[in-house]
Amino acid sequence: MTRFEFLMMIAAVVVAVGMTEIVGGWGRLIRTRSAVKPYWLHLGWTILILSSLIQYWIGMWSYSELQIERLGQIFFLIIPSLFGVLAAFAITPDVPDDGQLILRDYYWTKRTAIFLPLAAYFVTALVADFVIIGMENVEIDAASPHVVGTALISLLLLSTREWVHIVVLTLWTAKLIISLLA
Repeated sequence: MTRFEFLMMIAAVVVAVGMTEIVGGWGRLIRTRSAVKPYWLHLGWTILILSSLIQYWIGMWSYSELQIERLGQIFFLIIPSLFGVLAAFAITPDVPDDGQLILRDYYWTKRTAIFLPLAAYFVTALVADFVIIGMENVEIDAASPHVVGTALISLLLLSTREWVHIVVLTLWTAKLIISLLA
């Protein structure tokens, strides 16, 4: 087993924790006796955070041919995933055994806790490219996924307007669908 494969196993475990939190949260919502009032914006973001974790883990394979030797390279293979997992935990509510859970209220109350780690996820993913690949080998422009993702997530942190959250969710979903079809 190479060093990279070993590190990918650690990253896979980290990503799996986030995925398990989201999918387990869906299961708890389905099983609860509580009255759950769904909110499609919340559901959309759970799906997109889940897909972002999967895409990041798959995208790390592009590093497989590199010499991963420096401590910074090793840490930055894992650090963005940790922020993605924090976003997964933040978007997944504790489900009461009885009573009512209004996911719209949860989403707007936890907006900062959800999108701050997601913004950190994008920023550290960009830093990871610089640290792992090397600054001279990274091409960055205003349209790069890391820059666009950070800008869109920052909008969500700053805005309490539902339409802004809808537009960002729609753009992100379109980008995901396009990348899956390409």
